[in-house]
Amino acid sequence: MKKPFKLSETELQIMNTLWQLPEPSSLKEIMDFLNERLNKSWKQQTVGTYLSHLEQAGLVSVDKRFARLHLYFPACTKEEYMQNYLKNLVETSFDNSIANLVAAFTGGQKLSEKDAEEIRKLI
Repeated sequence: MKKPFKLSETELQIMNTLWQLPEPSSLKEIMDFLNERLNKSWKQQTVGTYLSHLEQAGLVSVDKRFARLHLYFPACTKEEYMQNYLKNLVETSFDNSIANLVAAFTGGQKLSEKDAEEIRKLI
């Protein structure tokens, strides 16, 4: 990824599709998968535009070895994207403090002992 990038709902749907597909896929294959799975009627131009934006953001790579057939695949795993996104969120929105992030999630309420123990295990 070139920089932290917040995905729109549609971009996230496309990335989730790419993360699920077992191998690089053509624009038509991706479009057909999205339209069938999400019950949409997106055109190739629409999906192609989203893929182009995702490529510019460094989230999608394109194999252009074949003259008329470009194959798209994720440039990072979903876990890598989420880690990068959350790291940026903590830095920009929570003064680089995990404690502030946790406080926001709990609404200022005390964590249950179970939740606190799970967090301790992660630390």
